[in-house]
Amino acid sequence: MAETISTFNCSADSKNTAYYAIDTHDSIEAKITGAHSVHRSKSWQNPDLRRQFFSSLLLALEHHKAALKTIYCSESSLSEARFEREFHRMLQQIILYSNEGWLWSKHRESVNLPDRFLEKHWIPIGPVVVFGASNFPLAYGTLGGDTVGALAAGCPVVVKGHSLHAGTSNFLAEITAEVLATHRLPSGVFSHVLDKGYEAGQRILLDERIKAGAFTGSISGGMSLFKFAQNRKNPIPFFAEMGSLNPVIVLRNSNSGVENWKNLANAVTEDAGQFCTKPGLILVPIERLEEIKFKLREELERNPSYPMLHPDIYNKYEAKLKEIDPIIPILRYTNHTPWNGDRAIASCTLQDFIDSPILHEEVFGPFTCLIGYSNLEEIERLYCCIGGQLTTTFIGIHPEKERIWSIAQEHSGRLVVNGVPTGVEVNRNMHHGGPFPSSTDVRYTSVGEASILRFLRPITVQFSSTDL
Repeated sequence: MAETISTFNCSADSKNTAYYAIDTHDSIEAKITGAHSVHRSKSWQNPDLRRQFFSSLLLALEHHKAALKTIYCSESSLSEARFEREFHRMLQQIILYSNEGWLWSKHRESVNLPDRFLEKHWIPIGPVVVFGASNFPLAYGTLGGDTVGALAAGCPVVVKGHSLHAGTSNFLAEITAEVLATHRLPSGVFSHVLDKGYEAGQRILLDERIKAGAFTGSISGGMSLFKFAQNRKNPIPFFAEMGSLNPVIVLRNSNSGVENWKNLANAVTEDAGQFCTKPGLILVPIERLEEIKFKLREELERNPSYPMLHPDIYNKYEAKLKEIDPIIPILRYTNHTPWNGDRAIASCTLQDFIDSPILHEEVFGPFTCLIGYSNLEEIERLYCCIGGQLTTTFIGIHPEKERIWSIAQEHSGRLVVNGVPTGVEVNRNMHHGGPFPSSTDVRYTSVGEASILRFLRPITVQFSSTDL
């Protein structure tokens, strides 16, 4: 009898009734072989065929939307409103990346030299393994930016579905398989693997037929997979987008508008703070520390608590708070709902933060740390501790005139002025990655059309002048 896994509904505090089969050694081998065969045959490298497939996939997803919503909400405990936003984003990514893939397939650059002619174009890198994220079952999941970016580039994909939303992942895989079958395309274009641990993902990543990998999640998970990719006999690109503290720097010339603190508190607590761009570190002038602490606490107390994605994630959040509390006392707004994360805030000086390595790590949940600084030059030392970040936010007037602006630019993938870092927009001008350790490759990101550049490689064809 096949081994199975199930999922948990934190909102209902109960185990879901559906069970999903775990892939065997033989089924994983067949899926890798299928992806390799598709790449060798070049059947998926036809850009017009890919556009037809994506058009049908969009229609199929719309058709199955209601059923998908039910599974999604029961497994993630995220709201229907959140589902609608994420579903829209998933469709938007398919449309944008499909068009971008078609354009790159036609792209040629050439030059005539006295003795030769050079033409450069871009070809798919090969079969790609994608690891679905826990916190975005759609936008970063089975048909998220990584998967669609690779498919749009002409690469077959093997998805390692996330076990915490196995039903959502499995259902999306079934929809995709139906669309492939309708177009009489080989199943190896897209395949889906479920596992209850890490063994299957590692095995796929280490297979020499896999030519690239992508991951969104924790630093520990991303770095473990990155090392596997680099230690292969033939190392491959591995694009991991990982944890980030996303510092918010409040300048001395900022106003004291309630809206600032309300927006920040919302960004910390929305959907239990389970966003990779959640502001986990807020730096304020030391003379305003008590004032701003009072305002933020007031807003945090007003905000509702939300269920976390899974009991395991809730327990990790609780463990992290208990680890921090003896070092820097934490104010918690305790709720009495099972699996809802407590809104929490800690406060300290910049030196206290620098001296406490435990604070340099992302806390995945509705927690933030408020820090008082004496001068902006001090914050340069902060980046030496925390390294690269997905975002840095400035609240104030003309932050670009301050020296800290260029320091933040060196350490961040996105600078936000008088806003919040959450609410990432899928757009050509968006960059979601950042310097290490926020991601393993600062140049490319899963968000925006540039996503597909991770899965293309340039090749030049050279002709002698005598051949022309």
